[in-house]
Formats: sequence, structure tokens, C-alpha cells
Amino acid sequence: MANINDISKATGFSKSTVSKALNNSQEISKKTKTIIKAYAKKVNFKPNYYASQLRKNEIKNVGIIIPSILNNFFTKVLKGAQKEFYDSGYDLVTYFNEESPSKEMQILNKLKNGSLAGILISLAKNPFPENITKILLELNNFNIPIVMFDRISKEFKCDKVYIDNFQSTFECVKHLVSRGKKKIALVSQIHDTLIGKDRYNGYVEALKSEKINFDKELYLPLDIGDALESEITKLCLNKRIDAIISIEQQTTVALHNLILNIGLKIPKDIAIIGFTNDPIFKHIKPSITSMDQHGEYFGKLSAKLLIDRIQNKTEIKKDFREEKIPFSLIHRESS
Repeated sequence: MANINDISKATGFSKSTVSKALNNSQEISKKTKTIIKAYAKKVNFKPNYYASQLRKNEIKNVGIIIPSILNNFFTKVLKGAQKEFYDSGYDLVTYFNEESPSKEMQILNKLKNGSLAGILISLAKNPFPENITKILLELNNFNIPIVMFDRISKEFKCDKVYIDNFQSTFECVKHLVSRGKKKIALVSQIHDTLIGKDRYNGYVEALKSEKINFDKELYLPLDIGDALESEITKLCLNKRIDAIISIEQQTTVALHNLILNIGLKIPKDIAIIGFTNDPIFKHIKPSITSMDQHGEYFGKLSAKLLIDRIQNKTEIKKDFREEKIPFSLIHRESS
């Protein structure tokens, strides 16, 4: 992509003259403007709005891209990030990828105009596409820093904030086994993400450590709906399972209701552990044991890393930091 230096060399005008001509300065003659603009059009020159605004110290907007506002974890992340940005003088603009890589691409393409000082992003749940890597690299080339949180990618180098997803499900299995449960199902709605794969691996390894044979029929990479309901009902009524780990909040509540509706008792017949520690988990009966990912702290730490990059405390393309957030298993009645 051509820049002002390229136009200066090609046309023979100084960088200052080129910049002024492209900005329609009255100091530059009409003839000179015509020559410079014609060449800029020929090489498809696009002004770096971000760089010019940064020189003026005017950009105070930051963006956050999340899968959904309906997920309590992301709501808490937003709360933590908003406070950190506000205290540092930045305004937060929120975008939703709605679990769609194509929508994620559309959002990122719009943000290449440099209207934001930096971006926080939690990726859509589908596999990370190469063309999104390309867009993120373009943003970096415009000196727009990026911090990935929770839903991260190993393919793109930047600052990242996440929990130890392997260990989180490992601890869930250990807790259930300590309660006498041996036939433990894992319901994963994000099985096609790095998080989903790490949690699956933690589940399998924990079973192995407890000398429990892995049963592939107890791993359910399903979305909420009729398929999940019929599968769980069949497993429950045939006494194939005595515990469920669900890694999505809405599905956890749906499973809780389903088990009670088919006449089984929680946790005597079926124990449940859910993720995100949604407030509803402690209010329904029996209350649900949950894995708290500390969303508010997640947002606060992610925002701090981004502010550090924006304020040049750390350079954009080196010394990337990866921060692991601690998790807590909140013991309640369902286990």
C-alpha cells in the first residue's frame, strides 16, 4: 500500500507538500494538487486517518468486539473494561460479532479507517479464518494495537488475556469425583474453538487421572435444542450419567430444568456444574455449582494492556504479553 513517502519520491515534491496537497491546503497551487492527487489515485493511496489524528492527540475512542451481550461473562467483561477506559480518559465503543466470522470481518474492515485508538476482541466461535488474520495485520500496520481476550487465536501475535481452560474442566471433574460421581458428561457448545478444545482435553485428562474410562457418548458437542434435550434425556433415564459439566450458561439452566422435569433429583441423581457464574445460578433451586471466570477483572486487565500499548509504554509489534486469569469453582447445591 502506497504512503506519502512513495508519492513524494514519485512526484518529486516534499512530503510536507504532498501532505498539504492531499489535505487541500490553500498553501499549495491547484496545478501541484492535481499532479499529486492524480498519482495518489493511480496507486490507490488511502490516508492513514489514525496516524494523523494520533499526531494531534485527538483519538480517545477504543473498540471492543464480543460475541454476545446476553452472555453474563461478556457483560461483566464490558463493565470492567468500561471502568478502566473511563478512568483513563477513553470512550468505549461496543460491537457484536454474533458468533459470525463474516460479521467479524465486516466490523474489522470498517475499523481500518483508524477511528479507534485500539481494539479488544473476543473471537467468533467458529474456526479462526486466515482472512481475519490478514485484516488484523493491516490494523497493526496502521499502529492500531489489538488485545485478544477469552476467545483467542494462536495464529495471531498480540497481547492476550485468558483463563487456563484445560485446568478449569480438570478441576470440575475432580470435584464431581470427590462427590462420588463417575459417569460424567461434558456438554460443549463451543467445541470448535480453542477454548472448547482445551476444556475437552482437560475433561479427558481428568477422567484418566481418576482412572475412569473415557466414553465418547458422554461428550456432547451440541447446541441447545431438541438434539441436546433428547440426548440428555436418554442418557439420564438409562442411568448412563450421574453428572454434567456444561460450559455455556443458557444451556446449563436448560439442563437443570430438563433434569427436574423428567423426575430426577439434583444432585442425588444428576449433579451439574456450569460456567460463567451467572447470577441466576444462585437463585434457582437447587442452586448451580459454577466456574467463575472473573469477567470484570478480565475486562479490567484486558483494558490495561490495551491502554499500555496505546500510550506507547510498550511497542505494538514486540514483547507481547499473555495473562492468565485465575478461576474459582463456586460450590452450590447442584453438586
